[in-house]
Amino acid sequence: MKTLLFFLLLGLLVSCTTTEETVSPGVTTGTTPVSGTATVGTPASSTTTTGQAGGLQGMFMSNVHPTSGTVSVQTANGKQTLVFTNFRTDGGPDLRIYLAENTGLRNFIEVSRLTSTSGTFSVELPATADPARQRFVIIWCKAFSVLFGNAELK
Repeated sequence: MKTLLFFLLLGLLVSCTTTEETVSPGVTTGTTPVSGTATVGTPASSTTTTGQAGGLQGMFMSNVHPTSGTVSVQTANGKQTLVFTNFRTDGGPDLRIYLAENTGLRNFIEVSRLTSTSGTFSVELPATADPARQRFVIIWCKAFSVLFGNAELK
């Protein structure tokens, strides 16, 4: 029984990998996420259009898959954006970006599909997002319920 359980768990860990997908800079994904809009290739900025530095930021930590880089919340023209800088994670079949109150996905919202597994890019937050309360940016494989990595916004 222990052997069967071991192989089932091993299968879940390995099954959420795939080859890395490449997205050309300046190209939007063309798919509509559940909430929010992802734009890949938008240059990241350390200041808002009002010239003020962005507020919250965090560094990614690996969970089941290696994940690194930083993420910050920028506000411009009344909209909040997650800016991923030097981001990198493994590829997966159904990767999503969530905001949540903790890494257990308490009170989470889906921001968008993760369309790039490396680089510097921006993702617009939905109007219902509250990064001051939902402080964790989660990279989640929805198909296999696997937490790739997370960053706590401080």
